Amino acid sequence: MKNSSPFKAFLKSFTPYQIGYLTVVLLLTIGFTIFLPDMMLEDMSNSFVVVCSVIAVLANPVCELLISKQSKLNFMVDLFFIEIPELVLCVALGWYTIAIITVAFWIPIDIISFLRWKRHPDEVQQELTVVKRLSWKQDILVIAGILVFGLVVGQLIQMIPGAEDSFLDALASACGIANGILLLLRYTEQWYAWFVTLLLYTALYIISGSYIMLITVAAMLVNTCYGFGKWLLYTRSRRQKQEESFSPASH
Repeated sequence: MKNSSPFKAFLKSFTPYQIGYLTVVLLLTIGFTIFLPDMMLEDMSNSFVVVCSVIAVLANPVCELLISKQSKLNFMVDLFFIEIPELVLCVALGWYTIAIITVAFWIPIDIISFLRWKRHPDEVQQELTVVKRLSWKQDILVIAGILVFGLVVGQLIQMIPGAEDSFLDALASACGIANGILLLLRYTEQWYAWFVTLLLYTALYIISGSYIMLITVAAMLVNTCYGFGKWLLYTRSRRQKQEESFSPASH
């Protein structure tokens, strides 16, 4: 019997949810570009920016699915088809904090993550990680840090000619950084930081008239809710196992 090719095996590994998720995003993006082209971005004069926005919308769900498959392609897709196109979009919209953080934080993180994964491809599985939570004091410090960053950086960025929505831009950047750090350290609060980040991006896209980018936010919100549900089930089962292992009957 002939072994199936790696590519066919890769395609067969996708679940109905993942196929449906990608298909819906693809159809919504195509529908938007055909039937609502004038509502894609507020300023449609720059074709390069418009193309970058479409690429970013389509690449986001692809990247998320590649991550779930632990494929090294996700790093390439993330860097070249999400980070760089979104960087172009942010500069065009005057969201300079997000643009700076993308260059100084997210792109280096992607490169480091790729090099680390290349050395240890099976190093970490998220569902096998230890469940950790911040204390209420740490929660307050994180929230205070986000607010201070948003106010101070927003004030500074506002001085740059062409800057738009500076405080919201800085606040979204701060929440994104908090999410990235909490995710790296495997704290449960990563989920809440990411939900807030998505809400702030939603506000930014609506205010700027970048309605096509709402497809990305909606898709990520659905996938985040799905992942958060799995996380809750995992933490509950882990807690039950710990309680059983420490119960008198188990000794």
